[in-house]
Amino acid sequence: MKKAPVLLAVGLLTFARLTYGQDTAFSPIRGHYKILAALSPRPASDHEAVDQVKFPYDPSFANKVLSEKPYYLQGVSVEDFNIPAPPANSSAQTRAELDYLLALQHNRTPEDIRSGFYMSSVFQTSGDIGRMIGYWVEPVKLPLTDSLFSNIAQDGNYFLWSLKFKYERARPYMVEPKIHDLEESMASSYPGGHVTYAYIYAYIYEELAPEFKDLFMANAYAMAHAREVIGVHYPSDNEGARIFARQFVNMLFRNAKFQEDFRKVKAEWASARKQASAAYK
Repeated sequence: MKKAPVLLAVGLLTFARLTYGQDTAFSPIRGHYKILAALSPRPASDHEAVDQVKFPYDPSFANKVLSEKPYYLQGVSVEDFNIPAPPANSSAQTRAELDYLLALQHNRTPEDIRSGFYMSSVFQTSGDIGRMIGYWVEPVKLPLTDSLFSNIAQDGNYFLWSLKFKYERARPYMVEPKIHDLEESMASSYPGGHVTYAYIYAYIYEELAPEFKDLFMANAYAMAHAREVIGVHYPSDNEGARIFARQFVNMLFRNAKFQEDFRKVKAEWASARKQASAAYK
């Protein structure tokens, strides 16, 4: 009987690890992403010149951005991510995606452009997110959360750049001259970087504030649309980003060091909420 509390503690710890370590199911593709993905991604033929168009590869730049290795996922290779290859430039899918971008371009308004640039350039801290969802109303310092997201970014950057260098997908304007992209592109198109992080953050925040999952997912979806409106990404870039982000976050939650840090972050959020609620009384 004296061992019962110990067994209970071990059981609770095991449950916590299983809860954080289990893979979250990937939500189904939908909307225009589903429609476009149903088209053939294969080349129109074996000798299409446009399929030779790639985003220029800069070895010195690649060595620089890949010099900082992952913090958590040290034993993971880029080949461990199971994301589809981007459609060929000459494929029916790419042609339909380019037509979709041209339609967005034709109909985009100054407000669409302003909104797209705003979403692409404004970064919200964890404290900002907590204020947005009403967890607290005053600025809150969350050093453990900031450290966690910094480490996540270190891992995310390494694998995101690795995938971009692997596929070297041409940007839309390189395949369709009628595309007037509104932002200078410094890297290849696939997977989309802004959208990768929008979904990574959404998947992490939904673990911290699960009742707001719909809001976090809507923000990530809106980021994908914004990147398409300003003409810098194909829809399949953003769908690939969503797939990669889900697999990446699942891998994080299998990592013991990440689980340890995440438990501390959850405690930090609980403490901040407790202090904030006390101020309301």
